[in-house]
Amino acid sequence: MRISTAMQYQNHLNYLQTANGRVDLASQRYNTGKLFQTAGENPAGMAASIKYESDIQAYEQYSTNASIVADTLSQEETALGQIWDALSSIQTRLIQAINGTIDDSSRAALAEDIKQTQAQIFDLMNTKNAEGDYIFSGANSSEPTYRLTSDGNYICQADGSNKYVMVSPTIKVQTTDSGLNIFENCMLAYDFGGDNGTFNNADGTQLTNTSAGYNSAVDDYDQFKAFYEDNYNFNIAIAGTANNTFTINITGSDFELVNSNGDVLDSGQIKDGRIVTQGMEFTLPSDFDYNAAGATGSISFDLQAPEQDNILNQLSNIIDDLLVPSSDYGQATDSNGNPMSNAQLTRNLARMQETISIAKTQVDQYRGYVGARGANIEAIIDSNENLSLIKSEAKANVTEIDAFQAVSDLVLANNALQVAQQSYNIVHSSTLFDYIS
Repeated sequence: MRISTAMQYQNHLNYLQTANGRVDLASQRYNTGKLFQTAGENPAGMAASIKYESDIQAYEQYSTNASIVADTLSQEETALGQIWDALSSIQTRLIQAINGTIDDSSRAALAEDIKQTQAQIFDLMNTKNAEGDYIFSGANSSEPTYRLTSDGNYICQADGSNKYVMVSPTIKVQTTDSGLNIFENCMLAYDFGGDNGTFNNADGTQLTNTSAGYNSAVDDYDQFKAFYEDNYNFNIAIAGTANNTFTINITGSDFELVNSNGDVLDSGQIKDGRIVTQGMEFTLPSDFDYNAAGATGSISFDLQAPEQDNILNQLSNIIDDLLVPSSDYGQATDSNGNPMSNAQLTRNLARMQETISIAKTQVDQYRGYVGARGANIEAIIDSNENLSLIKSEAKANVTEIDAFQAVSDLVLANNALQVAQQSYNIVHSSTLFDYIS
């Protein structure tokens, strides 16, 4: 085979170009830390890199979502905590108002204090997040949770739905709680009403519940609640075929509590002119001589149907009751239409305390839910960060070159290029005269 000078030049040139290409590739890997830049260099590696990059971006978004959820839950928990504190403050004011020695001006001052706290609660129920959404309005987050109408009623505008956010590939976390469930669908304290007493002294004198000193109240709410839930006939109340009427029959200093069927539910003795039964207390008229032989009487009352309302409206009612001047007692009525008296005000205040206790329990329950979700979010954020790190390491194993290998490959490629360049000079500096000589 004949080898020409041109072929020698071309072969060396090809070798130099190849060596220079190897230096370029080694230099690129060294500078970028990447094993390959295109799918053509490593199709399988590029496919794996794209998958890992997609997973990493997904976990970054999950972490962002989780951080937003954590902030929202923290804001909700804070708002609920402040509402709980405000309700506790009102309870203290109600205890002060029950004091029978305070005058009209003092009750008016307490009413104003409660009114200001009511405004604070109203504002907290309409708390907005950083995006301007009302956090207690459910899916209707662009509307305030509560609004005050022209007639003084507080109307709930929240729906019963909640918002959820994906914080991991398999976990969806509830980010809000609807005010419809927390504040609106809240039970009021059970009560009885329509009590009517008829009393007959031994001498035949007949008295009524309008006699001096007659009043009634819930004395022990927990005991009364148990009595109510055991004896209130919900089916009868719904059907409207009968009422939930109970009667206390008095014979001298003894009494019996019976239901509408005549079944005896409780019995006992009258002490200091008071009948205490099933958490209820009835103070008898001062001119009823129950100790005299032959004295009889009866007190009938109805258990009121269970009621639901938001605490804002209930606070408005008790504020109105506190503002009724004592000079109008006997002529005026309270917010529920009952004849207003000092005893009726005391009864309303006591019931309101229990209603606030129920509202506080409701708020505290949802605050616990929020706290539990918040604690879980912290664990999810940590998990997302760890999983994202694992995906990043897996991607690096496929796409990145070891630094020591990159340096070694670059040095080796440089040496090979230098040898090729030196050999080129030596080979092509020779002539025919070098062989003749």
